[in-house]
Amino acid sequence: MAIRGQEGSVKFKNSAATALAVAGVQNWSFTEEKETYETTALGATAKTFIGGLTSGSGSLEMLYEAPGAAAGAGEIILEALTASDPADAAFELYLDGTRKISFSGIVTSVDFGATTNEIETCSINFQASGAITNAVTS
Repeated sequence: MAIRGQEGSVKFKNSAATALAVAGVQNWSFTEEKETYETTALGATAKTFIGGLTSGSGSLEMLYEAPGAAAGAGEIILEALTASDPADAAFELYLDGTRKISFSGIVTSVDFGATTNEIETCSINFQASGAITNAVTS
């Protein structure tokens, strides 16, 4: 059965504590990647590979909430301003109420914008650090 996009959500908490819902998220995306290493031997007629290290990064767009206005929303914006960040913020990206991708990571940037006759939004980019738990198929 297909999952409607409006069932998705994001939870975030710095210092890898209990994740709080981020209010006003309009969309999110996440890309998991695996490095590949070539293992082709001399004399082979086709290349061969093995899998290597995995990583992930993503972004979300949300309605702008001033830090302090909504716990999860303000926290994720302030995280971009943290110098010497240990990359231990907890991220949970939900497809619906139970299927999620979770990881510790770091907010790498926040982009703000304002347009006449529109609600202000901000885009947040993040990078996973360490293992990624992907439970979207359960």
